[in-house]
Amino acid sequence: MITVDYKKKFRLIALFFGMIFLAGCAYFQRPPSYIYAPQEKRQLELQQIKNWALAGSLSITHNKKRDIARFKWTQNQNDYIVNISGPLNINSIRIVGNPNNVELWRTSKQCIKASTPEQLTLDQLGWQLPVSNIRYWILALPTPTSKIDSIYFDQYGHLTDLKQNGWQIKYSEFQVQAGKNFDLPKIIELKNKEIVIKLKITEHNLNI
Repeated sequence: MITVDYKKKFRLIALFFGMIFLAGCAYFQRPPSYIYAPQEKRQLELQQIKNWALAGSLSITHNKKRDIARFKWTQNQNDYIVNISGPLNINSIRIVGNPNNVELWRTSKQCIKASTPEQLTLDQLGWQLPVSNIRYWILALPTPTSKIDSIYFDQYGHLTDLKQNGWQIKYSEFQVQAGKNFDLPKIIELKNKEIVIKLKITEHNLNI
């Protein structure tokens, strides 16, 4: 005579459906709680941010090679300091500049100067970092002095896709700022014909 352990069978069935439920929760996660604002209002608010500091990681894909580094960017009106540390055959560099000139420091004594950060990074690193544009793009703003080839916004009023100055910029995630009525980009991809730069921003400081 075959006996059936109904309690054990019930536990197995409950476990099975519980696993399906958890898997479903993991798959159908709610999207981040973004802040809605009309795109014109959001852009005006972002344009008021003149002083800020950001930190995170960046990856560079160039000539079929991918490297990862850490970065910290401090912007004070038109003056900026960009620290990059990691592989990239650079170990650690500091880019200090303003609209008139720029310096790249490899050590406390080794300094290279140029008129633009784009030419300086191309000459010294072998790839171009569009510093003059990123100061705006990193806040999800088009560069105000350059032509916009295409621009798209999502239902929250976020800038999501931008083509400008030969670059394609995509914003895939935003982060709500504590005490602010707007959110800022968390993950950004910059791409042109030669290079792909991905930024993941882990720290925003708007109180400097």
